Amino acid sequence: MEEDSIFFWSEANKESLRVLEQTKANAPSELDLLHRSLSLYMEAFMYAKPSENADQQTARMGLVSQNFNTLMAATDLASKGYYVQSIALLRNVYENWLSFWYLAKHPSEAQLWLDPQQYKRKPKIETMRNRIDHSNTEAKNKCLELYQVLSGFAHTSPVAILDRYRIVEGKSTIGVGVEFEVDDFKACCYALVVWLGSMLYAIGCWIEETHEWHAEYNEVSQEILAYIEEYNLSKSTNTT
Repeated sequence: MEEDSIFFWSEANKESLRVLEQTKANAPSELDLLHRSLSLYMEAFMYAKPSENADQQTARMGLVSQNFNTLMAATDLASKGYYVQSIALLRNVYENWLSFWYLAKHPSEAQLWLDPQQYKRKPKIETMRNRIDHSNTEAKNKCLELYQVLSGFAHTSPVAILDRYRIVEGKSTIGVGVEFEVDDFKACCYALVVWLGSMLYAIGCWIEETHEWHAEYNEVSQEILAYIEEYNLSKSTNTT
């Protein structure tokens, strides 16, 4: 029985590695954009110089660091065919991002993110969202809409079931394991670069404007914007 368990785990792992090779072959530009963005994100930690009080700096830097790890993990999952699981991680990225900007405006509350005894008193997501300055009502509503979409992936929902549903030889079945789907991977890439762009901007605020890091950031951010626009255009074209 133990040997069977190891065999099936090994087969599942081989399957995900096969999907990774298919991803590299069929979506090289998307993978390159993700990897460059993550590399630039990690490099930024070398040059970031926050000028904040100690608690605020520790809390905000921790949020940015945690989001780097999560986006790394989400990219790895998407590359290997775990598309729903990849998107599910992004709700935590959203919450950390929201907390990052909340603490920029409310530095005195940083201790709520640092003391395990205080953590339960941390503001709710809705409270933080309402207390952050938004450029207009539309921006505020978009922020809420985004959270609701990500929550749909983080919690049990029809998305979790329908992703597994297949018709094989005229019979309905539930698939097990992963398989390469180029459209699903590109959808994940779209979501990932949106958040990578947001986090690069966030950590970039701690790097001197004259630093050479910003030159590469500007280049990568333009590529991210171009990918987002191209993806949105492709979706609008397909629905008309």
